[in-house]
Amino acid sequence: MLSLSLFLFHVTCLQFFSALPTMAQAEDVEPETYQIMRTIENSLMDNDNVDLEQYLLFWEHVCKVMGSWGTVFGFVVKDVTAKIEKLAAMRVADPESYRSIQTMARKESTDGTIRNLKPNRSGTGHLMVLNRALEFVIDMLDGVFTSDDASLKVSTPARCSYDKHLSQFHSWPIRTAVSAALYTLPRKTEFLIRLRGSMPESEDGQFHDVFNRDGRDIVRRVNQLVENFDLVNHNPSA
Repeated sequence: MLSLSLFLFHVTCLQFFSALPTMAQAEDVEPETYQIMRTIENSLMDNDNVDLEQYLLFWEHVCKVMGSWGTVFGFVVKDVTAKIEKLAAMRVADPESYRSIQTMARKESTDGTIRNLKPNRSGTGHLMVLNRALEFVIDMLDGVFTSDDASLKVSTPARCSYDKHLSQFHSWPIRTAVSAALYTLPRKTEFLIRLRGSMPESEDGQFHDVFNRDGRDIVRRVNQLVENFDLVNHNPSA
């Protein structure tokens, strides 16, 4: 279990290194927000399925953006990154079985690994944890975008979403660290500047619409898969 001091040290380092300039940042590259919109749209397949490769790319772009949001997101980024790395390794080892969330669940249901817990958690288990993180980000961003108060403290929707989707899966030291870090979050205006990067402000509405619509659709599809494979009472911890 991470101690509070170690956790805070880790997320501080995450913020520092994510702020360092890179060659890609120096060039005229496509904003991460555009890449988020494209990959989340490309994740949606027919028959309520989700393309696993595009979904993992989507999360990679989200994590890059979250790195600029504040210390509180350091733990989420660390946890999500660990899950996408493990799912990516599964895709490399068996690309056909891990082509989509449905082929993955069928494969793991057949070989009896679908309910595995740590340290050899199934890909479906990692997906379920990612689904909680996605719900957290969706609801937090929705709270920011739908507020008419430009001086809104982002800590308000972030706290509400964290308590709803993630807190019950975290240890007391992590919950305590998150509570403290929430106070460091900026107000809405500054937060949106960090979110946009080089995306024009005029496209805030489109980004919110795509992220909210397609993100909730992915959550629904994963929840449907959980029901179809009788995993409702299966609880892979964070």
